[in-house]
Amino acid sequence: MKRVLARLFVWLIVLSVVSAGASVVTSLPGGVVVPMPAIPCQSPDFACFGPGPSLPFGPGIVWLSTNAFNMGGSVFGSTGAYSFGSNGNWTGALGPMAGLNDSTDTFSVTDTMTFFFSSPLKAVGGFLNYNPGGSTPTTIAVYDSSDKLIEFRNLTFTTSGADNTGMFFGFQESSPIISSFTLTDNFVGITNLTIVSSIPEPASFLLLGSGLVGMVGYRRRRLHL
Repeated sequence: MKRVLARLFVWLIVLSVVSAGASVVTSLPGGVVVPMPAIPCQSPDFACFGPGPSLPFGPGIVWLSTNAFNMGGSVFGSTGAYSFGSNGNWTGALGPMAGLNDSTDTFSVTDTMTFFFSSPLKAVGGFLNYNPGGSTPTTIAVYDSSDKLIEFRNLTFTTSGADNTGMFFGFQESSPIISSFTLTDNFVGITNLTIVSSIPEPASFLLLGSGLVGMVGYRRRRLHL
């Protein structure tokens, strides 16, 4: 009996370890797309350019960028055209976007733009594109509330060069610990910011555990017959 319970305990631990941990994802089924406010770049005050902060949008989300000057600064809420070199252009048809508007090769400065979340998330991502071929990598990363790096990825994909192309990338954690999402270098752009804030009920663990406990109880009853 003790041996059976010990095996049950070890098996549940193994399952929890396998299911835990972060992963880079190319889709977030069930995620919520957070609308980015459209700020036309053609306005007289060029309101969509600069370092931020943007007006808070979505459920406690603020956008900031380190690029305040190069090419007018980073762009936020743009509905106009945006170029990613050989990876093509976004025409505005994808909806409002944020673009870094800078690269190390062009201005000798490595800039970043960051989405900050007042409530930590379980997952975050978006539809991305960047200008490939730079001497430094284009990087996306997530951090916790202590500004500790959780995960990062260098973007290496190339597109056909057609308009409005790109790829979805994001990060998914085993618990809501993501407090910021950072994109770095090479004119990287994002639209359709997607978030997952809650943790699904671990029903499979509950069912498995109750099933195994039931099996143990059944075995005990048979032994006492």
